[in-house]
Amino acid sequence: GSGDTATRVSVTSSVTVTADTSAGAVTMEGDTNTASATGKTLIAATDVAGKDRIGIQMWNTGASDGDAANRSLKVEVWGSLKASPGSLPGTGWTQIGDSIDVDAQASAYKAISTTPIKYIGVTAYLDNASASIDTTADCYIMAD
Repeated sequence: GSGDTATRVSVTSSVTVTADTSAGAVTMEGDTNTASATGKTLIAATDVAGKDRIGIQMWNTGASDGDAANRSLKVEVWGSLKASPGSLPGTGWTQIGDSIDVDAQASAYKAISTTPIKYIGVTAYLDNASASIDTTADCYIMAD
């Protein structure tokens, strides 16, 4: 007989990539970590090559007492196509989207459906800090 006898095979693989602040909450110091350039890394460069969807969940675990306004975090998500993007934030990185505001004792979630990126990283700093006010932050990433 005639006809197409070729076997067509479609294979997909989904290996989930996860990263977190596994060493514990990161402390943001009110007298030091007050701008993007002096922020702290929550998630170091994480390889997400080949992943279509990235979820990022972050928490500001600082006390929500009378100084809560001084414990507001700005969280920045960074992406890079470079094989070795260097330290965050730096010339090898580009910010993805706007900074994310996370108030004291609050959390935020950001979902990214993106064109390909090789690495993703997350940094944060205190937005309205005063010298004696610190806060802590946690962050988790899942990509598939």
